[in-house]
Amino acid sequence: MTTTGRKPVKSTCPPGYVPAGHVVPLQLTIRQTAYARRAVGTSRFVYNLCVATHRFCRVNRLRWPSWQDLNKAVNDAKQHEFPFLQEVSYRVVDGAVRDFGTAIKNWRDPNLRGRRPTFKKKRLTGTGSFRAAGAVREIHYDGKRRIRLPHLGSVKLAHTLPKGVIHEAHISFRNGQWLLSINYWKPPVAPPKPDTRILAGGADTGLNPHATDSDGQTWENPKAHYTAEKKLARWQRAQARRTTNSRGWWEAQRRIDRLQRRITNLRKHATHQMTSELVHKFQHLVIENLHVAGMMAGHTPKAQADANMGEIKRQLIYKGQWHHCNVLLAHRFYPSSKTCSFCGYVNAKLKRQRYWQCPSCTSIHERNENAAVNLRNLLTLLPSVGGTLRDGQALAVGEPNGETRPDDRRTATLSMRAPPTVIG
Repeated sequence: MTTTGRKPVKSTCPPGYVPAGHVVPLQLTIRQTAYARRAVGTSRFVYNLCVATHRFCRVNRLRWPSWQDLNKAVNDAKQHEFPFLQEVSYRVVDGAVRDFGTAIKNWRDPNLRGRRPTFKKKRLTGTGSFRAAGAVREIHYDGKRRIRLPHLGSVKLAHTLPKGVIHEAHISFRNGQWLLSINYWKPPVAPPKPDTRILAGGADTGLNPHATDSDGQTWENPKAHYTAEKKLARWQRAQARRTTNSRGWWEAQRRIDRLQRRITNLRKHATHQMTSELVHKFQHLVIENLHVAGMMAGHTPKAQADANMGEIKRQLIYKGQWHHCNVLLAHRFYPSSKTCSFCGYVNAKLKRQRYWQCPSCTSIHERNENAAVNLRNLLTLLPSVGGTLRDGQALAVGEPNGETRPDDRRTATLSMRAPPTVIG
């Protein structure tokens, strides 16, 4: 039982279920499209109104209003100042204010390093999102390809939804396509009996190959943006030469949207396939806690963004909780690629060589596989406690020979239901 104000509210989450999310394309009618575009504009207006109000209070040294105060002020202004806000559901306005409250919370959280909320731009392509439903009783799914939402009615889906209890729905327009994002509670997955997975393993992520585990299996990087970069740049140049909002301009925009969707889907498919195989292969998995933002500031930011390494870590953490795989994070400064997996010698002079020979024991290593083996060797299995990491901080002290720059700050412990262990 949880409480909201004075009235006790019973949670609609079934016992044992875990939170999850899913995105599915929509096929809207003309009436539904018109309402969705109006809702996107309303959500952007309310969000920008909250940004302007909060900025005014900060500049004039007034008390910072909470999102509850902003929500009450917007609802009071509906009658006289902004009557057009009543043309859409109240859920749209409430969702925009809540999104602003989340943005402020992330900005003030020192562990997340979130940016200060800024104004949302009104784009000619109509990009944006809004909250369509926020309770279990407001969403009715028929189990096939139809879902009923408030003010939209029955909406056709591109494919069926996963099994679970849907409790929130957002609709967005991205790359020329309407998408439905749902938050739902997923039924728990029973642990395999008998568990035939490998007891311990490590995984090293990079640009090429995409990932390598301690058994030597590799996953190739699809390089989704790199393969479509020339064609994308050609259509972007063609659009820039054409008159804005003309038929040729929109034709180029449709081509660009199609390429962007393909890039996103290729990258997403490769990442999901790889992370699912890893959590189904190992009972305990060690990965690197890379500073992706710092790597993006290096010489290859485009390639780093195309590799999707931050998303790989996020998926491994929540999929490990789903499928009973203990995922642990190695210290950021642990030199996994520079350490010999046979004798433990740290080759501080190693640069970017794919193959290298250990000066101490003369063994030859493949860089990525050696890093994955070193990550696996960090794991010490305790029967009573489970998977823990050895003295990783002692391995990282002294001269920083780690995988990232010495001046990078250490990563704070992630806050989640079952936080993974971080050395250091």
